[in-house]
Amino acid sequence: MDDLARVRDDDLSGEPAGQASGAGAQALLASIMSEPPGQGHRPRATWLRGPIPWLASAASVVATVLVVTMVTAPDEQRPAPSPAASTSAQPSARQMLLSAAAAVTATKAPVSGTYWRTGTVSGMDAISPDRGYVIRRLSSKDQWLARRPGAQSWWITQFLGAKPLTPEDQAAWRKAGSPTRWKYPMDMSGYVGASSSEVVRAEAEEKTATRLRGKWKGSGGDLAKELLTWEELRRVPSGERELRAYLEQRLTSQTKADYGQDPRSLEAALRELCIQVVFGLPVSPAVRASAYRILATMPTLESLGRTKDPLGRTGEAFGYQVTPRFGQKSAIQVAWVIDPATGLPLTRLTTTTVELAGGRIAKTTSFTAYQRVGWTDAEPPLPAKRS
Repeated sequence: MDDLARVRDDDLSGEPAGQASGAGAQALLASIMSEPPGQGHRPRATWLRGPIPWLASAASVVATVLVVTMVTAPDEQRPAPSPAASTSAQPSARQMLLSAAAAVTATKAPVSGTYWRTGTVSGMDAISPDRGYVIRRLSSKDQWLARRPGAQSWWITQFLGAKPLTPEDQAAWRKAGSPTRWKYPMDMSGYVGASSSEVVRAEAEEKTATRLRGKWKGSGGDLAKELLTWEELRRVPSGERELRAYLEQRLTSQTKADYGQDPRSLEAALRELCIQVVFGLPVSPAVRASAYRILATMPTLESLGRTKDPLGRTGEAFGYQVTPRFGQKSAIQVAWVIDPATGLPLTRLTTTTVELAGGRIAKTTSFTAYQRVGWTDAEPPLPAKRS
């Protein structure tokens, strides 16, 4: 309720820096507080109630097993529509993030289980070697992090295949002979989404289970490029001020060297740590809500409006734009999409434009879509192929 009050106060007090109209704030709050499940005909991943994304209703919890609705990538791979403002007034990024914090705080769920499970689908768009069209590559990753000391943690990964992205790309692909294998040159100047001498194949591959070894054993995830033990995760503070101080302390000398000493660069580093907390660390709802509140203080974030993610799920987007650097021609839009009804994350993505042969301008996207995240007492469905 404190976060809802902040949204209300922002709307009434006329705070500077990107305030939305009263109608915008009320629209978001109405969406969060009254929208019934399934409204809008959008697929929605369900969550076990707890410090996890995609909250399920109480009816979706059976015993201690995490029950999720699997959201699969559609057969037709299509580009993610760029986040765009709706025709009506929309909430500011601050209002959106504070409302997300309020929604997350309202959840109640178990806070432990046998595994912390995170299932994602990732996509990366690449220019074809002849620069004639865009190819989208998809892969999945199902991460099972064992909570019990000595138990085995796993990654289950699969390459899901590659094919031309849009009907226009498909036409250019057929004109090029409908290849199912793309070999990239050594010189990758001007290419995106591929590596030098890489060979990309159209067909999907079988699933592979990888045992996590070394520091991954006994870890519940990573933050600021360092793996955290379960005990360290338990000690992550839940208060907003305390969490900010904790995250700033984790900005190691290496991290500061990466971002420089400029205050805006250090804010960018803090922003990334907050995103890591929100998008999947096994922390309590209170910690996740505080990370949202810290993000709400950052003026560099802007509301990008209601959008659909690459898996077709509708959410509210916020993000920022990176201006072109030396050697780059187009700006990069960095965005995160959250479910406004729960305040929980759906997708993080970056989008830019490229020029293809013949002068056609195309959009390319790199994304990670979160399909299932949370505690489960189930055992991982290990495939035959293991490493």
